[in-house]
Formats: sequence, structure tokens, C-alpha cells
Amino acid sequence: MNNISGRLKNLRMEKNFKQRQLADYLGISQQSYSHYEQSQRELPIRHIIKIAKFYKVSTDYLLGISTYRYCHYDLNSDYIQDVPLKNILFSLNQLDRHNRLELVRFLFYLEESQRS
Repeated sequence: MNNISGRLKNLRMEKNFKQRQLADYLGISQQSYSHYEQSQRELPIRHIIKIAKFYKVSTDYLLGISTYRYCHYDLNSDYIQDVPLKNILFSLNQLDRHNRLELVRFLFYLEESQRS
């Protein structure tokens, strides 16, 4: 199973979708979609883009170029570099007062260095 076919199947199964649902979304038959998951047919670019948008992952992840599902740090996303946002917030909440202040100082430092 190559990276693309494996990731297609894994993403679909994670979201509990049927092949038929993805096929309908792409405007193709279920059999055609099945061929993509089984590496029997090459996935066209237009479908790669639509599938990446559907699952909210990067095309690099879908193609197996990157191990990260997302290539940005969008705080509106449910993940930051494959870590669920709720886990990050939970970890921040576990910091003691001193470390939280240090983190805030570091964030201000980063913000300033970006302006320079």
C-alpha cells in the first residue's frame, strides 16, 4: 500500500465514512474511488485537492511528502502539527505560574522578532 492509498483509507476510516460518500463528493463511482485506495489507479490532482480540503489536511500529507497533517499553525484548526488543540491547551493549563509567565514573555519576544 503506497502512502497515498494508505492515507486515503486511514482518513476515511478515522471519520467513519464509506467509499460511496467520498465517491459522491468527488463525482465518481464507488468502484473508481476504491481503485484509488487500492493503488490500482492514480489519483488526479483535482481529486487530491478536493480530498485535502474535505479532510482539512495538507496535500503534502495526503501525498506522503509530509508526516504532518497540517502545514500551518491555524489556531482555528483542531490540530497544530498533528497534536490536538485540546491537548496543547491542557498542557498549558498544567504549567505553574512562573512557566506561564515565561511562555508569555517568549511569545512577546517572538512577536517582536517577526516585526524586525
